[in-house]
Amino acid sequence: MTDADEPSMDLEDGPYEVAAEQATDRPLSGADVFDLLASRRRRYTLHYLKQRREPVDVRELAEQVAAWENGVEVADLTSKERKRVYIALYQSHLPTMAKEGIVEYDADRGVVELTSALRDVDVYMEVVPKDDVPWNVYYLGLATADALLLLLAWLAVYPFSAVPDLVWAVFVLVTFGLSAFVQTYFNRRMRLGDEGPPPELKRRTAED
Repeated sequence: MTDADEPSMDLEDGPYEVAAEQATDRPLSGADVFDLLASRRRRYTLHYLKQRREPVDVRELAEQVAAWENGVEVADLTSKERKRVYIALYQSHLPTMAKEGIVEYDADRGVVELTSALRDVDVYMEVVPKDDVPWNVYYLGLATADALLLLLAWLAVYPFSAVPDLVWAVFVLVTFGLSAFVQTYFNRRMRLGDEGPPPELKRRTAED
C-alpha cells in the first residue's frame, strides 16, 4: 500500500484495535530496511521512534507523522488529518514493520518502539532534489571519466602522455577521496533519528 492509497474509512473516537503480527527471528537485511523505507510514512515513523528511543503511544506517533506530512504543528492538525494517518499506521505500516523486525508493536496497549535490531543502527537517507544527480550516478560518471583519462595516457595521446603515471594515480585517488569526504559530510546531515524533522524535510527547508 502506498501513501496515496491510504484507507479513507472514518473512525469514531474511542479505543482502536488491530492485530499486529510480531517479528520473526530471522536477521534483518539491508534489503528489508530499504524496502520498508520506500514509504514516506514509514520513514517518518522510524525517524520519530529513533528520536524517542522508548515506547511511544501510537496516537502520539500518528499525530507527529501527520504534522510532518502536512507541514503544520501538531496543534494545528485537523481531526481528519490525524485519523487518516492513524488508520494507515495501525492497519498497514506498523504491522508490516513489526513483521519485518523493525518495531515491537503492542496493539492492546497501543504502543510501539524500535527493536534492538534497529535501535542502535544508523540509517542515512540520500535525498536527491529533482535537478541533482544521485551519488551512485555521480560515482559511475567519475569512474568513467578517470578511466578515460588513464586510457588516453596509456595510449600515449598528447598531452595526457606528458603527465607522469604517478601524477595520474594521485589524481584518481584525490578525486575519489574528495568525493567520498563530501558524500560523508552530507549523508551525516541526512540521518534518521537526528534532532528536528525528517531529513527530506530538512533538505526541503534548506532549499527554500
